[in-house]
Amino acid sequence: MSHRLSSSALRGVALVLAFLVALGIFSVARSMGWLSPLGIASSSSDSQVVQALERTQEVSLLSLGIQGIKEESRSSEIFGKTIPGTGEKLFLQYTFKAKLGIDGAKVKVTTTASGRYVISVPEFVFLGYDKPNFKVAVQDNDALSWATPDIDQMQMVNEILNDKARREYLAGSDDILREQTKVFYDGLIKSVDPAAKTEFVFRS
Repeated sequence: MSHRLSSSALRGVALVLAFLVALGIFSVARSMGWLSPLGIASSSSDSQVVQALERTQEVSLLSLGIQGIKEESRSSEIFGKTIPGTGEKLFLQYTFKAKLGIDGAKVKVTTTASGRYVISVPEFVFLGYDKPNFKVAVQDNDALSWATPDIDQMQMVNEILNDKARREYLAGSDDILREQTKVFYDGLIKSVDPAAKTEFVFRS
């Protein structure tokens, strides 16, 4: 009877040892990536990339150095005719940096069956100005210019910074903005998934 108990106990110990050895081998194989061919290994890089791209702030991609001189002239009239000697002319010199980019919250990323990341980019937007500087370069007034209302310098500044000018800055920089977008998001994605393949869809 004791011999049978000893045999049963030995079999139990052997089973426990075999289980522990198998568990150890499984753990090592999983950590070394040997289980991938069996379809057991998994990756969370997709979700990490999505989280990385969920940016709520604006993304500045390009800073344009803008400089120029705006001219404004006016004079008094009577019956639709200019009154001689009442003219005044002003040249306003300006410099500033125009910041262009995208609204990061509107960037969308999806993954395809082949493992590629498709980044949908919204239209480019004007983000603002940096270091604006406006000063009168030349002011030329005729003898009777006092009869003409003064030129509104603030209105001239507003015309320099109006929506039309912003659209022109964006249109003239479209190609480089697209390249900068690819560089920025490629770097962001590949910092999480170095083997990532990307595709960009521009909605602008």
